[in-house]
Amino acid sequence: MELEAGTRGKKHNRKVIRWITSFHTFLYRISNGVIGGLFAGAPQILLTTTGRKSGKRFTTPLLTLPDGANLVVVASYGGQAEAPHWAKNLMANPQGWVQIGPHHWEVRAELADEEFRDRMWPVFCRYYPGYVQYQKLTDRKIPLLVLKPIQPQ
Repeated sequence: MELEAGTRGKKHNRKVIRWITSFHTFLYRISNGVIGGLFAGAPQILLTTTGRKSGKRFTTPLLTLPDGANLVVVASYGGQAEAPHWAKNLMANPQGWVQIGPHHWEVRAELADEEFRDRMWPVFCRYYPGYVQYQKLTDRKIPLLVLKPIQPQ
């Protein structure tokens, strides 16, 4: 799997993003998703990936939409020129772990093909119109990743 990098995109303060992500993850975990489990009417998951360089596990809260037994997520990174670290981690090692509410399971990630992405992108944008702005901020085509359960629970 491969992710495109753009030549332009919005610059974000990574320390602020890391703090917000950590705080959201903390609240989600202690409440089993009662706090932080919905965003714009869509479920939020906690996705844990293995760092491609460090080998450490990292957890990120993400808006998700179901597609059958699979979950679909957007690798927007707020419109930055590069894909988010969690997506790069999944490209290097497609194994990850998902938490929805109190439920946890292992997943295998795949980059969505163009046809699937073109079908699902407008659905994500209806839930969270910010994705439209993110796409305008960068020249990379923001990808979707499909998380397929390995052992659903």
